[in-house]
Amino acid sequence: MATPTASSFVGSVILQPIIVAITSVVLSSLLSYEIAGQLDWRPITICVTCDIIAVGVDHLKDQEVVIGARDAVVIKRFTPLFHLARIFLALNALLLVIALCRSPPETAVVTAVFTAPAFLWATPLDLQQIGAVLKRFIRAKHDQEEVEYGSSMFNEPFIIKRVPGMKAIFDGIIRGCGTFFVVHSALQLSWQSANNAPPWTIIETIIWSTVNRTCHCIMTDVRDYDEDEKTGVPTIPVLLESPLKTRIVLTVVQAAVMIAFLSNPFIVGGSCFAIALVWILGKDSPKVYFRLSLHSQSIFIAMYAVMFALDLL
Repeated sequence: MATPTASSFVGSVILQPIIVAITSVVLSSLLSYEIAGQLDWRPITICVTCDIIAVGVDHLKDQEVVIGARDAVVIKRFTPLFHLARIFLALNALLLVIALCRSPPETAVVTAVFTAPAFLWATPLDLQQIGAVLKRFIRAKHDQEEVEYGSSMFNEPFIIKRVPGMKAIFDGIIRGCGTFFVVHSALQLSWQSANNAPPWTIIETIIWSTVNRTCHCIMTDVRDYDEDEKTGVPTIPVLLESPLKTRIVLTVVQAAVMIAFLSNPFIVGGSCFAIALVWILGKDSPKVYFRLSLHSQSIFIAMYAVMFALDLL
């Protein structure tokens, strides 16, 4: 086990969540402009802080396990950094609460629905306890059926990430659909009469975002294929039993999106870039290079924003 350092701690708990949140800044800004013709700080803040909190809390838990296994001297040395990380996450939580308070009530509901899987990703869920709560709302004649059916199924805690392929699918849905619904609920405007922002349409932005993020998650699973196969983590590359098959599937999916939205040069460019990364990046590639895959969409949306600002479109 590598010796933890202050730089690795800060990079994992603070810098990485910020890097991930940049994708939310870019996508939520584009959707805000597509829907309302302006950048609204509320949905952008909600999306960004949710990203930072979800990733930051997950990485903080990992650091607590790693550093907690060390001796008292190491734990004492990292105590100020743990305080710093908790302050950082608390400030983001405060910003999230402020943005939700300034938004319509349904925005809080939508945010909770789409962020719950991220916060509960690695949490063991006791389905027997959950079932006991649900039974209170079910008619008595169904209770016995639920007990007989559930007693053989729910003996072990349920962990979302152990469901085959769920990591990539959840992340893609949260990124594409979740971001749109948060922005839409906050702006309270009909997306069918949204602001005209050629060459973009809301539907193609949602589909592209969902597919792009799903493919990125699968790409990171290709990188971790050997480890996941040994530990029995049911990622999509492990289920397909081959990184090569996974690369072919990713290429076909990205190509389909590109062909479907040929009228948008930024989606075409982003898809071509993503396809190239599918075949360039591998298990021996430094993890930092996979940031290019993470931001394969953000780069081209930012390119659109620059060209729009300079009246080059």
